[in-house]
Amino acid sequence: MLVFAHFCARLDLPALKTKFTTLFFLIISIHAVAQQRISGRIFGPRDPIAFATVSSPETGLQSYAAENGAFSLSVSGVGKVQIRVTAVGYRSLDTVVNSLSSDLLFRLQPLNLNLREVEVNFVRQPASSNSSLLFDRQAIEQAQAFSLTDILNNLPGKKMVPLDLQGPQNLTLRGNLDGAAASNNSMGIGIVVDGIVQTNNANMQSRNLGTFGASGSTLSDSRNSRRYDVTFGGIDLRDIPADNIESIEVIQGVAPVKYGDMTDGAVIINRQAGETPYQFAARFNGGSTNTSLSKGFKLKNKAGAININLNYLMSNDDPRDKMKAYSRLNGGAMWTSYFAKGLKNNLSVDLSEKFDNAKTDPDDERLRRTYSKARSIRIGNRTSYTFDHGYLKSLNFTIGIDRSYNESYADYYLNGSPRGMAGKDTTGTYEGFYIPGNYTAVDHIIGRPFNINSGLDLLSAFQIGKTVHTLSTGLSFSRASNGGTGVLADPNRPRLPNSGNKNERPYSFEFVPALVNIGAYVEDRFKISIFGKTLHTAAGLRLDFQNGFASFQPRINSNLELGNGLKANVAYGISSKAPTMAYRYPGPTYIDLPLIDYYTGDVRNSLYLVHTTRFVPDNSDLKPARSQQIELGMSLTKPFFTTSLNAYHKVNSRGFNTQQNYYPLAVPVYTAVPNGANKPGYVSAGRDTIWPGLTISEVGNLVSSSSSGIEWLVNTKKIPAIQTSFSFNSVFGYSTYRQSGDRSAIANEVFIREGRKGWYGVYEANKYDKWSVSSRLNSNTHIPKLGLVVSAILDVTWKDETKTLNSRLPIAYLDRYMVRYPIANFDPANSDYGHLAQSQAADSFASLPIPYANLSMRLSKEFRKRIRFSINAYNVLNVQPRYFDEATSTLYVFNDPISVGAELSFKF
Repeated sequence: MLVFAHFCARLDLPALKTKFTTLFFLIISIHAVAQQRISGRIFGPRDPIAFATVSSPETGLQSYAAENGAFSLSVSGVGKVQIRVTAVGYRSLDTVVNSLSSDLLFRLQPLNLNLREVEVNFVRQPASSNSSLLFDRQAIEQAQAFSLTDILNNLPGKKMVPLDLQGPQNLTLRGNLDGAAASNNSMGIGIVVDGIVQTNNANMQSRNLGTFGASGSTLSDSRNSRRYDVTFGGIDLRDIPADNIESIEVIQGVAPVKYGDMTDGAVIINRQAGETPYQFAARFNGGSTNTSLSKGFKLKNKAGAININLNYLMSNDDPRDKMKAYSRLNGGAMWTSYFAKGLKNNLSVDLSEKFDNAKTDPDDERLRRTYSKARSIRIGNRTSYTFDHGYLKSLNFTIGIDRSYNESYADYYLNGSPRGMAGKDTTGTYEGFYIPGNYTAVDHIIGRPFNINSGLDLLSAFQIGKTVHTLSTGLSFSRASNGGTGVLADPNRPRLPNSGNKNERPYSFEFVPALVNIGAYVEDRFKISIFGKTLHTAAGLRLDFQNGFASFQPRINSNLELGNGLKANVAYGISSKAPTMAYRYPGPTYIDLPLIDYYTGDVRNSLYLVHTTRFVPDNSDLKPARSQQIELGMSLTKPFFTTSLNAYHKVNSRGFNTQQNYYPLAVPVYTAVPNGANKPGYVSAGRDTIWPGLTISEVGNLVSSSSSGIEWLVNTKKIPAIQTSFSFNSVFGYSTYRQSGDRSAIANEVFIREGRKGWYGVYEANKYDKWSVSSRLNSNTHIPKLGLVVSAILDVTWKDETKTLNSRLPIAYLDRYMVRYPIANFDPANSDYGHLAQSQAADSFASLPIPYANLSMRLSKEFRKRIRFSINAYNVLNVQPRYFDEATSTLYVFNDPISVGAELSFKF
């Protein structure tokens, strides 16, 4: 109380009164702006459409139609307003109205191929971001998609590929690199379903990182080199069916500040319940079959609508033997309710199960078997309340809970000689044991990821002077944990016994701490007039607390209307991605050094003395990965065509990867003491010895990359004479990849025995540069009277080149005690380090020798607006260009053989 009284005494009350008075009148002036209402009704061909969504894409304001189709949308200011009307099962309507409009009548058309216009491709939708591309329901249906991958292959820079469901499928955006850079790009893409982030943060399906590194820790089938898990990448897109999706927005560049924990774009998937007929679809392609069934029910007493869906997929790699198969079962229900005026609630429950299995081949002498299976339940809820208020517009709250069970398994028959094995999980010297040489080795990992994601958003609109502002503020919270049994390593059946003097131990995920990320943001959308031209801007700031680090992320998207359909746009943004649990909490690494290996042929009188060193990683200093991107572009809209040209430059830093480091250990020397027919004893030799060449892979912020590119898109309207429209895109991309830090390599054992001072060479990390040019031309012939759409897709790859810059000469060397000595000018005659020069070539190139093209086609025919038959063919002409490089005696074959698929769907 004394402190409070002292503080009040120091206040300048007259000045404070003046400030409060000024603030009061400012608030009054903000609230006292003109608030207009756009009202009307929404109909289908005959009847009103209940629960349709009416929104203003520029501002994010939205409202919902009542059961009689009536709607009212509050907007700020006076002038023209862009309006978008959407409803489940109907074609979206985009129009411009006056903010004073009332008694409007919007008539939506049911989705079918008899409409005058059918949107087959994505469209550029710069409402939330300058780089947004939108796939609506019509475009999704035309893709004949087995999973989300088949839709996203239509993005600029992607290619049509034959269906392949036998390995994980990750998405990358604006980056054409492989390896760690591609994994970080994929992990940095936010997948948002119904406003709820789908995260891979709790996935820990990997073997020990310290032993195997990030590239070798996920289970794979050595028969076909296929991975089974996506622990260090993004969401596996095979697991997401496309049947119940209403729209997909892909943000390739700078995303609004609403979206956090991402560095490389976002994929925003929207679903909504509504009254729809039963719809059954069956797809076939080679050894793959996909069936789905959905239905939307309208409920009584303003209870809204509920949609249910079921989807089953079965894919065999080779239907003749069925040794490798992937299956997926998805089911869910979504309930959209409108119990009170202005209140909308979406509740969704989704169940899924997958099984990725490679059976034992009877002809395989190693009897290999691998599988990955998962089950999950996801519950999500979105509540939105629209205020009947001049300043406050809406309040939105989302929460998602995701509980999964993951199991990865591989076994492998080993046939060799008996070997010594260590089993303790503490540092020290002890007697190990011997295992037989013939056994079935097992890799087994069980995880139980548990994710909670929630967000609270408040939308308000006000006017200052002549400028209308839409202000969004929000909070986000996410928690990732994993209570699985973990790595079930059996010391009696190790998969890679004594590999690099390392063996796995059991590692439970149950006691691993949870990851908690908290974020907040504020964004202002406004438009102002500059020299008679309208400038639209969305500018905001996001603050995230990730792994104990604060990340400030300013982002801005602006576009300027220059007149005659010409627009210029610019965007800039910073974003961050927190380290996942697999990177943050890898298990301990154990180095097992045999001191005495005295095997007599009988384990009862044999001795295996071993020294174990336990390394516990501490990755608390891992910083969030960071991305910084700038975009510049122009777009032109004319009655017959639209075109856009966009350039971007993106710099990614602090990406996650592992680096192999050397840790020579000094261990005591022991001598075996024979004891006749009994087990021998041992005595200390009274000295220590150093073991060279021992390595541990450690996690760090090691990956840096940059991507620059130009994207050119052209879309035409339908040419009536031939009932055909065209679209074209061409993408140039240049990327670089740098591994932070140095790499090291041990000298040849001969030189170490000679007593050379340099035991390890230190070299600059390898550098990778890649550039590519590709184009796509689409023709879409649509005959409404016949309900027929024929699409031809021509992909052309003009150039694809990778340059690897290898560092051959050391920049420093390490002696036996790991003391570092820099090398200013390498001297091959130097006896201390001259032997450390590596023999590989200084640089290497992998370049596409010739351009090549591929033609694919799709056909859809609809009967009586209820039955649709579709067929698609990859590489329809079965063209496979070949090129023989005489210098390397290498035969290049481009394009896979022809692949044909079909789909049959019914509405009843």
